[in-house]
Amino acid sequence: MRKNRHIFLLGALFFLFALIKYAFIGEELPTTFIVFEILSFFVILYLIYYILNFIETCMHGSNEAGMDKECIKRQAEISRLKAKLKGFEQEKLNSERDDKVDSELFISKLKSKVSNDRIKTVSDLLTTITEWYEVMAAIGYYCNEDKQYVPVKLYGVDEEIKIAPIELEDGLHAQAIKDNKAIEITDIPADYIEVGSASGNAKPLVLYILPLVDGDNGIVIEIAAFKKLDLVDVWNQLDGVK
Repeated sequence: MRKNRHIFLLGALFFLFALIKYAFIGEELPTTFIVFEILSFFVILYLIYYILNFIETCMHGSNEAGMDKECIKRQAEISRLKAKLKGFEQEKLNSERDDKVDSELFISKLKSKVSNDRIKTVSDLLTTITEWYEVMAAIGYYCNEDKQYVPVKLYGVDEEIKIAPIELEDGLHAQAIKDNKAIEITDIPADYIEVGSASGNAKPLVLYILPLVDGDNGIVIEIAAFKKLDLVDVWNQLDGVK
């Protein structure tokens, strides 16, 4: 009510002016009359306060209610759009599946690229995959003398981006290496690298982790794509070289 203080001050000023007129009256005024005037003044001030408080409360409550309704409406719309977007992404993953390649020929090509030179094997396998499939980005790792899987080949990834070695203690990469089985990931981590293109930066919708482990020796190919591929089925048929 501080902002309405001037209204009460103005009311008090008018009351003083009303009292001044009695100074020009020669007759002595009864005490009860003066008391009645003062009481009337306080009653009027109380009525002003009550009316202003009622109006302010009503207006403030109305605004808050309107804001709450608008906020709830916008949140509901955002939730609806998010659900719709997730549905579109899932539909895309389920419907836009890359044409399956000739598995036998592709597996034969992959096997021909495997050699004792693990760095060359990583490079050749990654190149073969990118020639046969529509790949957004790829990272090739090999197990070095320190038993660390370090990146040695990149495709579609900015060279300025630093790729860390694979953590073997925990994570999907570690599980794939342990099982020596390819896996498909559709729940992409939020901190996964964005890949630049002419249309801007974008995140993949599907990740593939393709391990090829033989004892302490091993390689891993990580593939990022905008749609599902049949890489898991194909890669897990490489029993002859695992």
